[in-house]
Amino acid sequence: MRRRTPIRANLLVKNFLQQKIVHGLLKNENGSAVLEFIMIALPLFIPLSIYLNSINRIELNASNLQNMVRQVARAFVTSPTETLAELRAREVISIYETRNGGNGGSIIAGQRFELAIQCEAKPCLTPNAKVVVRISDLSTGQQATATQVVDAWRSSG
Repeated sequence: MRRRTPIRANLLVKNFLQQKIVHGLLKNENGSAVLEFIMIALPLFIPLSIYLNSINRIELNASNLQNMVRQVARAFVTSPTETLAELRAREVISIYETRNGGNGGSIIAGQRFELAIQCEAKPCLTPNAKVVVRISDLSTGQQATATQVVDAWRSSG
């Protein structure tokens, strides 16, 4: 009988353990589903999030424009005189630009927003007359319209 030397026995054990470890690692698939999900889904989610973000921005701009046109119409019909009414309407636009990123308020009303006011009666602030205000955002091409009725108990000014 041949006696094995300790060095040879250590090499055999080492080779055996290495084979078992490598075979075990290759056979073990824990975590592979997570890795596949990340590799496949992440490239799909990035364009989806960019798209949803742009849609959100467009809808936010439309909502802000609708709110602004409603406030402009309200400021116009509650004004004491017609000359003051148009100034109040433009001031509301100026305040809106200042608060909503209009370059610190340096944009002059009429450069970014186009204001159109149509009155049902002459003078414009005749009691029970409808006033239609339309604002176009020249930077996005969006438009919004609001209709207000002049107070029935006001005096014609």
